[in-house]
Amino acid sequence: MLYGISTPAFIVYSHAMTVHLIKLVVGVSDLAHFAELQERYTVDYNGGRAVPVRTRHKPRREDELLQGGSLYRVIKNRIQCRQRIVGLEVVEDEQGGRFCQIMVDPEIILTSPVAKRAFQGWRYLEVSAAPSDRGPLHANEDLPPAEMEEELRKLGLI
Repeated sequence: MLYGISTPAFIVYSHAMTVHLIKLVVGVSDLAHFAELQERYTVDYNGGRAVPVRTRHKPRREDELLQGGSLYRVIKNRIQCRQRIVGLEVVEDEQGGRFCQIMVDPEIILTSPVAKRAFQGWRYLEVSAAPSDRGPLHANEDLPPAEMEEELRKLGLI
């Protein structure tokens, strides 16, 4: 009985809502370099293509991540892009250590650049706090530096 209304037993209530992750990209000079590395590490995954992103701890909010969640990437102290999360896999390395691979879609979606200070590991990112999309990154696309784009956006020029 819910609020005085009887509900059939076969109705399943899901409280899971979409949530995202945010993670730093280390050792990458710009988006073109990031795209090159992503292409290099793309693997076959469940009948499709995915890029594994290794992390020590598996996120506990897996159901919410797999309901349309993305991995937002911080490059040079700015959130610059995202990739849709397609799976989470716990794997064991050669030394017997366990870690999680966040499997992401190889398509890179550009976002409005947003300044972000460095942090370790990954963090949850609520949908309301996620930067807006600018569209997919195309091969060999010339992009202005994120700092310049952010300044132009603040001035209302783009």
